[in-house]
This record gives sequence, C-alpha cells and structure tokens, in this order.
Amino acid sequence: MIGKASGMLALLLVPAAALYATGNSAAAHWFVLGAVLAMQMSLLARPVAGFALLLPVIYAAAAITAQSTGGVVALILAAAGLVGAASSQGVQRGVLAVLAATLIGSAEPASPSAVLEPMLVMLAGSAYGLLLALTLLRNVDMDTRAVRAQTALSFAALLAVLVTIAWLAAKAFGVEHGWWIPLAVAAVGQPAIEKSVLRSILYLAGALCTTLAMVAGFEFATGLAAQVTLLVIVALLMLVVGQGRRWVRALLLTPFLMLVVGHQLDHAAPLDYLRSAFMACSVVFAFALLGQWMLWTIRPDPGCIPARAEARRR
Repeated sequence: MIGKASGMLALLLVPAAALYATGNSAAAHWFVLGAVLAMQMSLLARPVAGFALLLPVIYAAAAITAQSTGGVVALILAAAGLVGAASSQGVQRGVLAVLAATLIGSAEPASPSAVLEPMLVMLAGSAYGLLLALTLLRNVDMDTRAVRAQTALSFAALLAVLVTIAWLAAKAFGVEHGWWIPLAVAAVGQPAIEKSVLRSILYLAGALCTTLAMVAGFEFATGLAAQVTLLVIVALLMLVVGQGRRWVRALLLTPFLMLVVGHQLDHAAPLDYLRSAFMACSVVFAFALLGQWMLWTIRPDPGCIPARAEARRR
C-alpha cells in the first residue's frame, strides 16, 4: 500500500519538480496546485470529475476580484453553498476543491493580465491530475456518506455563513494569506453526526485545534528540504491512512494544501503571525462549533452510503 501511494505521489510531483529544477518555481507551484485540486475533486466527486478543469478559472476569478470584498464574499458564499449541497450525494469532500480554489485565489490578488499565466499553468496541472484520476487511479474507491436533501440544504446554508465569517475574521485580525482558516472550517465540518452530537462536537473541536497546531508547526519548518519532507509525510498519510477514513482526509486536507501553496509567505514573524491566527481561530472555531451543534441538534442525520458507491463495492 505504501509503495503504491509513494508511486502515485511521485507521479503527481515529478512534473512540478522538473519545472522547479529548471528555475520555474512559480510555474511549479501553480502546476502542482492545479493537479492536487483536480485529483481531490476527481477521486472524491467522480460524477463531476470533468468540472475539475474549471478550477483554474475559479481561482482566476477570485484573484481578479480579491480587491473587492463584496465580490469575494459572493464567490465564497456560492462555493461554500455548493459544497454543502453536494452532501446530498456524499461528494462534498471532492467539491471542496472549488472552495479551496476560491479561497486561495482570494489571497493572491492579480490583474486579469497577470493572472492569465497562473491560470494556464494550473489548467495544465488540472488536466494532468484529472488524467491520473481517470486512468491509473480509476479503481480507487473512497468511502462517502450522503445525507437527506433537507439536511444538505441546511448544511449548505450553515457552511456559507461559517466560511464567510471565517474569511472576514481572518481579514479583520490581519492574518495574511489566512485562506486556510475558512477552508479548515469547511474541510472538517460535516452534515452527518458520528453516533452522537457530543461525539461529533468533540471530533470537530479536536480537528480544528489539530489543524491550528499543525499550522503552528509549519511556521517553524524553514528551508526547502523541511517543507518537502512535511509535504511527502502528510500526502502519504492522506493516501494510505485516509483512503478508508473520512476524518483523516478531512483533517489533513488544509495542512496539505498549505504546504502545496507555501505557508511561509511575506507575513510577519512566526510568533506574531500565530498570535493573529490564534485570535482569529478562537472566534471562528467558536462559531463553527455552535453552528454545527445547532445543525446536528435540529437535523440529527446519520447519513448513508450512496447507492452507486455501495453497488461498486459489491
């Protein structure tokens, strides 16, 4: 299992490594980002895998409108609502790629002319990631769990509110490139309960705090070798341990994307950055726990395996 996962990870990263070796570090960043997001969508939301080619366009749209708070909020609301609605089919984890592209783009403002090159390179990466998912990984089956339509609708509304609050809080507390805060809320949030509301709340609190702890650790991992090592470790955990465990994939998605994007950008010293991040997360996580508690109390939906996924397993 580890050997197969290592081979897949190598296939995913080799093109980006080649670009980096030739001095095209920015292109390597955009290519691997497109490939990772496309694979996320293709493996966990196979019915809509083809739409992974639109992820670079979504990223570009968010980057162009990044200077307009109203424009970005509208995009985030739409993307978060789409993720929540996808839970009716159990594919919300894959559709998270749409929200991730939106949030990352909103943290990298650019003019229409300047964003053209990143978008085209991301498109090449997305096509590559989609190709891997549809060929070499066509037999990989990730477990999913769908909820009733009413629960999905409620989850979509909740997620839209929580993600928007998280994005605004990150901006208000001065967390530069704080796209990971709203993404963490969406990634570990879930419409279905785990046996009981208390257990689900404890899981959610633990997952959010673990994400913050991992981000804190990443801040002090300097140098290319350290970052690549962390990237490989987190990716292997997602591929090996996370294949049959939804909570592992949800927990590691945000830290993994932080390593892909590059967490150490032009922000303040690590301690100052973490202080701002901690204050923002304190507010955001409190709202997230309250909102999820309300959802699970009003709609205690345990979820079920989608019929098509169950048929494939048989």
